[in-house]
Amino acid sequence: MRAPEKRTTTGPQHEERMTSVEDLLSDDSLQTRMTLIDQEMKRFLDNYRGEPSVLYDAAHHLLLAGGKRLRSLITLLSCEAVGGDIQSILPFALAMELLQTASLVHDDIIDEDLMRRGVETTHKKFGAKIAVLAGDLLIAQAVEIIGEQATPELLVHLGRGGIRMTEGEALDFLMCEDSPASFNRQRYLKVIEQKTATFMREAARVGAIVGGASEEQKQALTKYGEMLGFGFQIRDDILDVIASLQVAGKTVQSDLKGRRCNYPLVHALEVSSESERQTGIVALKEGDLAPVLKMIDETKAIHHATELAKTYVERAKSVLEAVDLKNDKLLNKVADFVLERIH
Repeated sequence: MRAPEKRTTTGPQHEERMTSVEDLLSDDSLQTRMTLIDQEMKRFLDNYRGEPSVLYDAAHHLLLAGGKRLRSLITLLSCEAVGGDIQSILPFALAMELLQTASLVHDDIIDEDLMRRGVETTHKKFGAKIAVLAGDLLIAQAVEIIGEQATPELLVHLGRGGIRMTEGEALDFLMCEDSPASFNRQRYLKVIEQKTATFMREAARVGAIVGGASEEQKQALTKYGEMLGFGFQIRDDILDVIASLQVAGKTVQSDLKGRRCNYPLVHALEVSSESERQTGIVALKEGDLAPVLKMIDETKAIHHATELAKTYVERAKSVLEAVDLKNDKLLNKVADFVLERIH
């Protein structure tokens, strides 16, 4: 599974929903909040430097390249939803962005990817050794920021979230070494629950706690973040397959080429015959995506994945209906963006 900043492909669009970061920013209310996050990021980048300078250049490389700021936005909106002060949540939103970026730096090294957010990956530009240290630095910076502001409860939740995310990354990476039987829906959902949904869940939980949420509000927002995480990753998987199809299976950064956990692939393998599964796995190992893409097309895996992503996003929106929140409309707009985004 890869983060979507790497892609420049297009997918399904809906005139009433947001499909890109630019569309998300076109909403004045959300733009105001994302501007606050960007300003907090700029203050951090301007003032938080050390030696050797190349280490800080590497650590801040992807931060300067931009990104969706989705997890930090969820943190901010969750705090605001329960009546919390936006200014008080900004350091936590920044910390979430640093932690997310650290995971991307390390993920790119593992996947040997060359581009991220329209620029060279950190390890390609600065070398793998500096990139590893840059990711470590981002984690340490995030911990320092959170430690200055947080309670032990928050630190525990963030630590547990980091552990789960790392476990999910390892499960995803190891899946390509396992038998075809490991490519199944149950294992896929376990991987993305740990790797993607956990981080979004904790982003929402942190915002809720800092904002002074009631137990009911905290549970609802935490569930919202978790369901959004599932929908986000499944949509990301769809975009990866679309990218592969558009360039006849030659996408350098494809999850399929890396034999990573991808829902359309998992669905296609699971509903195919044993011989077809074996053929697909062999093709993946040999880097031949044509048979795999054909299998995905014939099993209507993209449609199936799209419907599943919709289900998770609707669940995310539905949990908000049962509690009193001050900005449920904005949270719903973010959920729509997750489902309809094109990169």
